[in-house]
Amino acid sequence: MIETNFQALDINELDNEEEMATPQINQAFLQSPWYADLCFVLLNLQAPPGLSRTKKRFLKMKASKFCIIDSSLFWKNHEGILLNCLTLDETDDVLKEFHAGDCGGHLYWKSTADKILRARFYWPSLFTDVKKFVMSCHKCQIFEGKRKLLPLPLKHFSTERPF
Repeated sequence: MIETNFQALDINELDNEEEMATPQINQAFLQSPWYADLCFVLLNLQAPPGLSRTKKRFLKMKASKFCIIDSSLFWKNHEGILLNCLTLDETDDVLKEFHAGDCGGHLYWKSTADKILRARFYWPSLFTDVKKFVMSCHKCQIFEGKRKLLPLPLKHFSTERPF
């Protein structure tokens, strides 16, 4: 009877166990202090042993925003867009590129953080790291307060004929 229901609804049963296999994840995420516990929850569907009940609940709630696709870790923002999670080693390069590199422009820290998020990158301490990096940028410190130029006075001129 079950088979006829599957055939009527055009549902295929899982024939091989590869579709049911647990997802694989990059070793860099498993060794990262940011993502190790989250990866454990995503791979095993339970919190790591040795945590208190409150911490287990918090970790499970936090892990609901993450997913594993093709051995990479992604974070879902409030709109449901997947952002690529970066490890600690990768964050410095991204910060330099989006603040002072070709993608940058020595912008304010909030603008730099928004650029990183729009490029679909994420790490847990993104806003703190971006603020520290921008506040310690030497070029930004030199030109601090010189952005506000006074307007030039308007000069009247007359034209005899158009263009």
